[in-house]
Amino acid sequence: MGHFLLLLTNLIFPFAALGVVLGFLLSPRRGLLKHLRQELKERFGLEDEGEIPQHAVWVHCASVGEVMSMKEVISRLKAFYGRDILVTTTTQAGKETALKNPDIKKALLVPLDFYPSCKRFIRLAQPYRLFVVEREIWPNMLEAAHNAGVPAALINGRISAKSARAYQWVRPLFARVLGTLSFAALQTKDAAQRYEALGVAPDKIFVCGNVKYDTLNDHPAKTDEVNRMLTALGWSGKPILVCGSTHPVEETMILRAAPELIKKGIKIIFAPRHLERRPEIEIALRQSGLHYAFVSQQNFTKEKDILCADVMGLLQSLYACATLTFVGGSVAPRGAHNLLEPAILSKTVLFGKYFYNAPLTAEALLECGGGVLVDETNFKETVLRLMADPAQLENMSEKARKAALSFKGATDKIMEVVKKYER
Repeated sequence: MGHFLLLLTNLIFPFAALGVVLGFLLSPRRGLLKHLRQELKERFGLEDEGEIPQHAVWVHCASVGEVMSMKEVISRLKAFYGRDILVTTTTQAGKETALKNPDIKKALLVPLDFYPSCKRFIRLAQPYRLFVVEREIWPNMLEAAHNAGVPAALINGRISAKSARAYQWVRPLFARVLGTLSFAALQTKDAAQRYEALGVAPDKIFVCGNVKYDTLNDHPAKTDEVNRMLTALGWSGKPILVCGSTHPVEETMILRAAPELIKKGIKIIFAPRHLERRPEIEIALRQSGLHYAFVSQQNFTKEKDILCADVMGLLQSLYACATLTFVGGSVAPRGAHNLLEPAILSKTVLFGKYFYNAPLTAEALLECGGGVLVDETNFKETVLRLMADPAQLENMSEKARKAALSFKGATDKIMEVVKKYER
């Protein structure tokens, strides 16, 4: 049955691909595809011989986040195997990020999950090993690798309950391809149970934690730059609330609370998750009647009370200068962004009830007292209460850091498993 389902996906693929291409060409977003010829070559595995390093360790990531979180793992794999690293990504942004890593010999867009494309790519690259990151389970990729004798493994693996239920409908297909894995190094026990139910042998499953937490930085590079901004704003020494990775509903919550927070001397910084929303954010700020500034405009004057950090790469340094933090994507139902980024910096973390993408970290922060649940009804009061009690806030912040430190170590555990399977 698994073989039949795999064959069926390849028979359907050309029609599905044609529909996607036609839909894209008719879409107003078609102008975003700037390198069509090169992308098609990579998507269909049509590179010329010599364009792809041979016998490299192949690491497949989805996009920017996975490439960034794999930085230390990639460095360790390169040192352990003594081979070039070839990275494929699902997105152009991921590829561009990978190209900036000096440990990566070559970065390409991954071939579409069509068996002839995957087979050709593997024939050209002749990879030594394949490491699939997080949840990038592409059946034809794994089938082609197995048929070519390329050992494959899943590292930093995760899978949601929803996806696991959906995959059960085609379990024979996933049992076939997942059964070819040398091992699966997974983030959580829940993920282990789900992958076992889909066909990974129990003796090939290892719970190692999430490497994302090994990349937590407690010495942000741009702290001096942020301090200069705060000085220009006249905010040095004042209580500052930093809200990271915010979505529209959360920005509405912040702006509603802002007048009373500002009356108590609290300054506010928020960093929107999606920077392309800047025009609508400026409209909302203008309508709020607050005195605001944008980092990109450098319009820092001492009468400002709220700052929008509309630039990339500054959030961790902003957290470092905060008195109290809020992490977005949690009041908005997005599953919560990285709750431990401020926690590792000894900052108390406010967040909403939608933390399904990070349940372990959220629960750890709540249990130790380093985090507090908030929503539209209690956000303002919670901020005012905590800001009014510096001793309690300091105690909570120390607990938050201890919780963050407890999540480190996944990279070491993954490398132990890698070495075990190379003995």
